Amino acid sequence: MLLICLMYCVALFYFATHPVIPTLGILHPVLLIYLLVCSYLQSVYPLGLCLPGYLQWGRMWAYASPAILLIFLYGLGAAVGSELSRVYTVDDFRDYFLSGDVVLRMAALLLSGYYIVNIFRLPHRLARKMEYPRDLIAYGSALGLVSVFFVCIAVRFNPVLLTIYMLLFTLVNMFLFFRILQPTVESISYPTFREVQTPPTKEQITQSEADDFNEANLQRFEVMEYIMQHDKPFLDPLFNRERLCRLVGFNRHVALQTIRSQGYNDIHEYISRYRVAELRRRIEQGIITDVKQHTQVGFRHNQTAITSFERYEGKGLVEFIERNNQLHTEETTKQPELTEK
Repeated sequence: MLLICLMYCVALFYFATHPVIPTLGILHPVLLIYLLVCSYLQSVYPLGLCLPGYLQWGRMWAYASPAILLIFLYGLGAAVGSELSRVYTVDDFRDYFLSGDVVLRMAALLLSGYYIVNIFRLPHRLARKMEYPRDLIAYGSALGLVSVFFVCIAVRFNPVLLTIYMLLFTLVNMFLFFRILQPTVESISYPTFREVQTPPTKEQITQSEADDFNEANLQRFEVMEYIMQHDKPFLDPLFNRERLCRLVGFNRHVALQTIRSQGYNDIHEYISRYRVAELRRRIEQGIITDVKQHTQVGFRHNQTAITSFERYEGKGLVEFIERNNQLHTEETTKQPELTEK
C-alpha cells in the first residue's frame, strides 16, 4: 500500500509541476508498469497483511519474476536510449505491432490481466480455508473491478478517469479498513500457550522444510516454546529478540516468520506475552504484591508492565494486584479462625 501511495505522490507532483499534460497514447509503458506493480501486490497481499501462507519467498519471487523481467527490459531500453513507439490511434498500433515496444506493452497487459484474475480468485480461496468476514469476497471483487477500470485508463488515458480511479481506490480501501480489518483485528484472540515437553530435533525440522512449509514453521515454534517454558529467559530484563534468536539458533527473518505463522505480530509481542503470563501467575500466588516488583518477570519499567498487562489480559494491573492482595489477606485471616474452631 505504501508503494502505491508513493506512486500516487509522484504522479500528482508531475501533474502539479507541468501545466500541460502530454498525450500518453494507447497503453503507455508508465501506466502499464503501474498497473503491473499494483495488480501483483494486490494479488499477493489482498488485505495488506503478511499472511503465513505468503511468507514463502521462493514462490513469491517466482510469481513476480515475469513482471520483474518486463520492468528490467523497459529499464534497459531507457538506459540505452531506445525511444518509445508513438501509438496514439488504432492505425498506429497496427503499424508498430511487431516492434519490441508494442510487444512488451501487450505482454505487460496480459500479465496484469493474469494478476487481476488472481485478485478476484484469492479472497474466495481464503474464505474457504479460513474464517474471514463475508465482506472479504465483496472487497476482492471491488478491488478487481477497480483494477479493470485502470486497464481502461491505460488503453486510453484521461485525467478525469484517473481522478475517478483514485477516488474509487480510496473508497475500496476505506471499506477494507472499516468493514474487514478493524472488526477482524478487534475480534482476534491471542494464541494460547501450548506446553511442549520435548522439542523437535534439527533433523526433523530439516525434513519438514523439504516436505511441508507450515509444518516446519510449527516445529520451529515448538523449539521456541520449549526454551521459553523451561529456561524462562524472558525473566531477564535484558532479554530481547537477538538473544532469543541466538538461543533457538534461527536468524531474525526465520524467527519472525515462525512467530507470525502462529498468530503473533512480532517477537517483542511474543516475549511480552510470556512476561505478562508469568506476572499474572506470581500475582495470583501472592509472590508479587506491588507493581514495583515488575522486574521479577523481566519488565524494565512500571508503565511497560501496566500497558502490556492491560493489553493481553484486558484488566488493569494495579486493580488486579489490589484485588488479589485483598483475597490473600482474607484467606490469611480466616486460617486462624478455622484453627481455633
